[in-house]
Amino acid sequence: MKKLILFLIIITAITAGCKKYPDGPMFSLRSAKHRLYGEHTLVKYTVNGIDSLAHYYDSLSLNFNFYISESDGLNVCDMTGSRKDGGESLLIWTWELASHNKIFKVTSSGTNTPGWSSGPFRNNFNPEWEILKLKKDDIIMQTTYNGKEYLIELTGD
Repeated sequence: MKKLILFLIIITAITAGCKKYPDGPMFSLRSAKHRLYGEHTLVKYTVNGIDSLAHYYDSLSLNFNFYISESDGLNVCDMTGSRKDGGESLLIWTWELASHNKIFKVTSSGTNTPGWSSGPFRNNFNPEWEILKLKKDDIIMQTTYNGKEYLIELTGD
């Protein structure tokens, strides 16, 4: 019995040090990309810790759709849908995961109506987001842009 308890303590200590994301799962059978793929809704958007979701929604849709483009095999995130005023927005990113799947790196961005943007969500800007939590239905990432820290939380549909 003592050996079993010792074994469990050792396994717990080893796996606790292997946690990839600060708030993420200890273990997952799904790859990081497959936990991203799908439709998500922006439920939290803070700038330097201040809730700025309403400001974001003035300019952009709350919809995030992560998928693989059939035409060229690129990873895509499109933020298509209605803004708060009922107008449509469309911001498309191609992306990749870097640094052992800890960084969500935007490789190109564009197609949004000029003037409709919020912080790092804009045409021709390619932010790198640190992934803090990556579960199929719960994603938290943060980045710094113009000296401000942006944090987003997405939930799966």
